[in-house]
Amino acid sequence: MKLVDLLPVVSETLGLSLASVRVLAMNLRKHGLISSGGRGRGGAEMKASDLTNLLLAAMSGDAAKDAHIAVRGLREASVDPTSSLHGEPARPIEDHPMFMRRHVLGEALDAIFLSYASGDELSDEGYGFPITNLFLTVHSPHTLNYAADLWLDNGSEDWTLRYHRNHPAFDGLPKAKWSETARSLMAGKGDLAYTARVTSTTFYDLADALGQAADAEAKQQLKATLGKARKSSSPKA
Repeated sequence: MKLVDLLPVVSETLGLSLASVRVLAMNLRKHGLISSGGRGRGGAEMKASDLTNLLLAAMSGDAAKDAHIAVRGLREASVDPTSSLHGEPARPIEDHPMFMRRHVLGEALDAIFLSYASGDELSDEGYGFPITNLFLTVHSPHTLNYAADLWLDNGSEDWTLRYHRNHPAFDGLPKAKWSETARSLMAGKGDLAYTARVTSTTFYDLADALGQAADAEAKQQLKATLGKARKSSSPKA
């Protein structure tokens, strides 16, 4: 599927105007976050990462001109399902290698799109029940950090994975300077926060568009992604 074909699907699925989705896509492509190589019908075939990036851009709440910054931050937001957080016990998703190790949000969403595009629904011989119901929630603004929640349900159990990435201004910064940096980032900003949420319907609809045009490629990429996940989650000798 080409970008020119994908944009109307994203527009209809999310209930956004085609013009606004096109502006987001052009910004992402300019910054290397959408596959490029020609224009219109001669453009590059879309990949799972393109779906993820368009979705995150639309959910970020940032101005279109800053969408690429938000997408990079959200893609890099990470979670470790094997660690407890805020007093909550660790709950790795057993039999689902993608979610049994530390990973980033972009990696997880790419894998979900690939899985749904190939009709796999995160359910093969290495998995338990298929994950057919999910919510993705993105929190904004991204003044101090990038945060998102991924709720997954397989009909028997459900999990919530909380992804987080500090603002890049904190990268490599001594802890002693964090308060000063936080005050600088918050200067002139209000306390209002809001969220954007999509359900499994969005993932099914967008993945279906990808799968119809590139089912074989989706399966090949999915196999590589899951193989990497299984290798990472295998116990060391």
